[in-house]
Amino acid sequence: MAQDNVRQLADWLEENMTAIIDRKVSLNVSEIFAVLDGFGVLNNPVAKYLDITEETYYQSESDHKLTLSDDRKLLMDVTDRIMVTHVDGILADNKVNFEYSHEAVYEDQYLVKRDLEVLTYGLAVIGAVAATVKHNLIQADLSKDAVLSLALAAQNIANWQVNQ
Repeated sequence: MAQDNVRQLADWLEENMTAIIDRKVSLNVSEIFAVLDGFGVLNNPVAKYLDITEETYYQSESDHKLTLSDDRKLLMDVTDRIMVTHVDGILADNKVNFEYSHEAVYEDQYLVKRDLEVLTYGLAVIGAVAATVKHNLIQADLSKDAVLSLALAAQNIANWQVNQ
């Protein structure tokens, strides 16, 4: 994982948030997925998760932070997100602890800005940590459900840009 890629992507998202919402700038899902895959947290490339059921993911890989409400639905339809909110720990002891919160991205309609915030802020926190710790610490402590949430946010934003 290239630490600079994570920070640069988070900075780019922050700078272009309004333009993305206004559909003046398209979100590059492939670039985001490549960064997420670089974390090495999930067992498979993130793109493979979008078309599996909640039940399959829950039973095989989930760390049970994400609220999954219908076993038969595809993960792509999950409306809960796990936002990476901050990190603490003792770097000298090689301890990193990511903290999370739940964010709903639907309230009568899809809230694209909230998904962008989940994506941007999560990558900013992870990018800051990536610049100061070894990759294996991120890989060991970053939630699988949080990484999946970042992928879901990116894909839903891109779909919204095309379909709305």
